Order: sequence, then structure tokens, then C-alpha cells
Amino acid sequence: MTKLEVLSNVSFKEVITSVELVDLTGDGTQEVVTTSINGDIRALSYDQSKKKPLKEIAHLDGLPPLAALGVGDILGNGIPDLVVGGLDNAVRVISFLDGEFKASAVTPVGSLPTAIGVFNVLNDSSSEVIIATADRNLRCYGWYDVVLDKLAHRVLDKPTFSIQPLVTKGMPYSRFVFGDETGYLYIFQYADDRLHERGRVSVGGEVGLVATGDVTGNGSSEIMVVSDGRVLGLYGFVKGSLEKLDSVRAPNDVTSLRVGQFWKLDVPKGQLVVSHKNSKLTLLNFIGKLIGEEASIKTARRATESMISVGNIDGGSGPRIVQGVGNSLNVIGVDDELV
Repeated sequence: MTKLEVLSNVSFKEVITSVELVDLTGDGTQEVVTTSINGDIRALSYDQSKKKPLKEIAHLDGLPPLAALGVGDILGNGIPDLVVGGLDNAVRVISFLDGEFKASAVTPVGSLPTAIGVFNVLNDSSSEVIIATADRNLRCYGWYDVVLDKLAHRVLDKPTFSIQPLVTKGMPYSRFVFGDETGYLYIFQYADDRLHERGRVSVGGEVGLVATGDVTGNGSSEIMVVSDGRVLGLYGFVKGSLEKLDSVRAPNDVTSLRVGQFWKLDVPKGQLVVSHKNSKLTLLNFIGKLIGEEASIKTARRATESMISVGNIDGGSGPRIVQGVGNSLNVIGVDDELV
């Protein structure tokens, strides 16, 4: 039976609000990047052979409390940048240069940033930035010289809190998806200096989170939607139409999830990594047309939220799950029966 195991743990003074795995140095291994409720950004390297595997390599403080985070190569130099939205109603581009985090630009957006997506919507050498705010505005920005330049703007019917890229095989740029409290999942595209709605589907409940990744191995993204806090619905394109592939109900409210094929297997299957507000982490698989549970672990006795990311943080031992719960950061391994 597959098992999940906490391999390493470190605690901070402040509560962790987001976790991302980012290759900051260009060596093919990802660093752990965290943000905090106090406005701190940290980068940590991971070496399982060390007595203390997690080591801080960069730290930026003094920022306003952070509400949203996106990651992508905005400057076009091959190194991912961070885009953070703060409680001061502004968005900052944070770049990793010469071993340090540096703020490259500050862009006021007039309201609280609720979701940030960073991906290529133009088929160019760098990523663009999609920002949603609490006043229902959706904006697309591109990097121009030393600032974010607004490319397009649209007013939505309702605020959205999660934006993810939608990759389609053979398409050199990304569309993007998000949902709202009306129970719809939307597909949008940037084109001709505008943000266009390309489709929508009713998921039957208030959409809180979306995640995208190649779950079926067909080279295009599938979409996992969390509705009404606990209902997980997996959607994919079937003969050009977006359809539900399967759905399950989680035992507790879902606060973070990642989907894709992270662990390469002899018999390919998609993996859905789900984190619940009570710190329980569940690994689901998708085989054929069904979602099934592979393993689970609860990492804290008490918790109100937990955030996760999945990736290669130590170079050779396969993907790890990194979880932020409260002020603790956990590195979680998957046993050999799966990998």
C-alpha cells in the first residue's frame, strides 16, 4: 500500500500563506518559496543528506501582508519571477538576482488582489500577468522595460479567487480558467488587446479553487475544480467539448491542490494531490475514467488551512510534496510502491 511520510519539517515565527516550488538558480532543481501573513518571502534549498535538510538561501521582508502569488518568467531571462499581491492593493514583481530577492516593480491595482496567474498568453519569450481583484476587475499585464504595462481589462460578474493556465497541445500560448460563486467555470483568452470569454460550464456549486495539469497524458491540460468547498470535479476536453470526467467529495474543506502526472509509472496514471484545511493531505489517482484514493496523511493536530506544491526539490529522489500548515513547512515523500 502506498504511504506518505514526513521527511523534514521546519517552523517559522509567522504563518505561511503560500508555497511554491521554483527553480531560482537554473540548475534543474526547485527551491521552496514561501510567503507569510507578515509580508515575508523566503527561499529554501533542500538536501535530504543534511542533518537540517531545509536551508534558507534568500529572505525578503518589509512587504505588506501578502494575499496572492503567481510565478513565471516575466523578464524573459529564463529565471521565474514572483508576482505578489498585497493588502495595500498593489502588485509587486520580485526577481531573484545575484542570490537575493529584489523588487523590480510596484503596480497599484485599486483593490485587493484575489488571484494572480503568470503564464504565456502571447506566444512570446516571456510570461504575462493576469490579475483579478476584489472589485471584479480582471487585467492582463505585460513587461515593458521596467514596469508592468496593462494590455487588457475586463469587468467580471463576480470576483474570482483562483486562476490557472490552460495548455492545449499544438497551441503555442495558454488560455486560462477560473470560476466564481455562481457555479461556473470560465475559459478566457487574451487576443487583439482584449480578454475574451471562450467558454463556460456549470459545475453545480460555488467555485473556490481550480488547478490544471496534464492528468491523462494527452499533452493538454485537464481542470480540477473545487466547488462548495469539498466537491472535486475533474474536467477535460472530449471531442472539443469540455466535459466532466469524474468527481468525488472530500471529507474536509479543500484549501490547496495540484494535478498532473508527477510520478512517472510503468502504467501511466494521473495524480491529484489534495490538501485540506485540517492539514490532511490526500493523494488521489485517475485511471481510465475514475478517481481513487492512493494514500493520505494528517500532519498537524489542529489546523485551519494548509497549502501545497509538488516538484523536484532534491535533484534525484523523485517529486516531493511540500506543505505549509500554520507556521510549519513539511517535506513529504511518497514510498517506493507508487514511484
